[in-house]
Amino acid sequence: MVLTFFGGKGPGDAEARARRETEMRAMIEEVRSYWEGLRENGALPPRGAIDPRGLRGALQGAFLAERIAPGIARLRIAGMSLCDILGMDGRGMPLSALFDPMARARLTGLLDACFLRPAILDLTLAAETGLGRPSLFGRMILMPLAGDGGRGEMALGCLALSGQIGRAPRRLSIVAASCSALTPPRLTRADPAQDLIRAGTQPAPLAPAFAEPAAPYRVKPCAKARSYLRLVDLEE
Repeated sequence: MVLTFFGGKGPGDAEARARRETEMRAMIEEVRSYWEGLRENGALPPRGAIDPRGLRGALQGAFLAERIAPGIARLRIAGMSLCDILGMDGRGMPLSALFDPMARARLTGLLDACFLRPAILDLTLAAETGLGRPSLFGRMILMPLAGDGGRGEMALGCLALSGQIGRAPRRLSIVAASCSALTPPRLTRADPAQDLIRAGTQPAPLAPAFAEPAAPYRVKPCAKARSYLRLVDLEE
C-alpha cells in the first residue's frame, strides 16, 4: 500500500508530490541495499564495515544508533536531516528526541524488537503542524548491526523527509510501523558425516539428547549494562 501525504489538485502539485515520494523511497532503498550487501550468510553486518562512501546519495538522512538500555537508543552519528529537525547537533541525543511523547512509548517496544529479535524496523512518520511549521512527512528505517555475541547493539538507519522543516524542533508521530524479523545466519561448516558416507563408512546415529539444535541469534544484556542476575551469599 502506498500512502499519499501531500495535498494539492493541480498537475504541478501532483508532479512535486510524486517527485518527493520517489526521492524518499530511493534514499531508503539505497541504505537498505547497502546494508543487505554487507551481510554474509545471513549474519548481521559488523559496525566496522560501514563506510560513508557507500551511502553518498543518502548521507543527509543516514545515522547510527546505539542501544544503551532496554527500549532506548542514542544517536552516535546523525545526518543533517536529523540535526535540522532537532534544531541542534543530534550526536549523543536519544533517538526518541525526534518523536512526540505518545510516539516515544510505542518506539520503546519497536526498538527492543529491532535490536533483540533482531528485525528491520520501518516507520511511516508525520510531524505536528502549526505556526511556522508546515506539513512534514517522512519515513525511517532501522537495521541492526552485529555486536558482541552476534546480536544487535548498534543499528544503521535512515530518515527520509518530504516537506519544509520550518521552525525547529519538529516532533514526529508514528503513522504506521512494521517490524520484519530476520532469519538466523546459515551454517556453512563441513559435515563430518558426509565425509564418512563418501568413504563407505556409516556414522553411528546421534542420540536424540545430543541432536544439534538450530543456531538462533544469541541475545545477552547490553555490553555497557549490568547483568540482570547476580549471586548473593546470605551467610556473609
